[in-house]
Amino acid sequence: MAMSLIQACRSLALSTWLLSFCFVHLLCLDFTVAEKEEWYTAFVNITYAEPEPGAAVAGGGGGAELHTEKTECGRYGEHSPKQDARGEVVMASSAHDRLACDPNTKFAAPAHGKHWIALIPKGNCTYRDKIRNAFLQNASAVVIFNVGSNTNETITMPHAGVEDIVAIMIPEPKGKEIVSLLERNITVTMYITIGTRNLQKYVSRTSVVFVSISFIVLMIISLAWLVFYYIQRFRYANARDRNQVSSSLRKSIAL
Repeated sequence: MAMSLIQACRSLALSTWLLSFCFVHLLCLDFTVAEKEEWYTAFVNITYAEPEPGAAVAGGGGGAELHTEKTECGRYGEHSPKQDARGEVVMASSAHDRLACDPNTKFAAPAHGKHWIALIPKGNCTYRDKIRNAFLQNASAVVIFNVGSNTNETITMPHAGVEDIVAIMIPEPKGKEIVSLLERNITVTMYITIGTRNLQKYVSRTSVVFVSISFIVLMIISLAWLVFYYIQRFRYANARDRNQVSSSLRKSIAL
């Protein structure tokens, strides 16, 4: 009877531990899968004609060298359509409006309804505000370049509510390169195309806390059953010893 009880306790403890482990494992998988980020890179192709040294000296036409650069340095915004865009790159008309945070910001858009892309530095207001201000002036796309720390870093910009215009972020060096060209009155044409799809999974703080608590609870349950099991085993061993002693005494008396 005692042996059956111990075996039952052992089986119950093992079953409880396995069920708890499976439950926690499934929940952990569910939480981990839920914490993920999908984002797309963007190929940025710029074309411009840079005058050769001395080309503007008396007399002359021509003398411009055509440059084309294509790099996968962009990153689409979170709410941006994942599609191509093309146009002449322009900045705000006024130097003090370069950040495009003011709804009245005017851009040096080309005439005759040509497609154009707004180039805006990061800072002073939300990405949403910058993108919206350019969108309301009929920009074909918005390119925001990073400024400050981690200049080569790009992020998936949030801009909920402004979702009908292509918006990408590029690193600061690339942005300043284009700004330098524009400040020299060199026309720059940009062609944005879809790059690589990325799916990044990560564990949030909530998941870490949940898994930690679940693990502690699982260990407490296992420890409790283990203690119970050894108590029962100890009681069984004592009972067996007492029975053996009693049996020996009875045999001695009988003799």
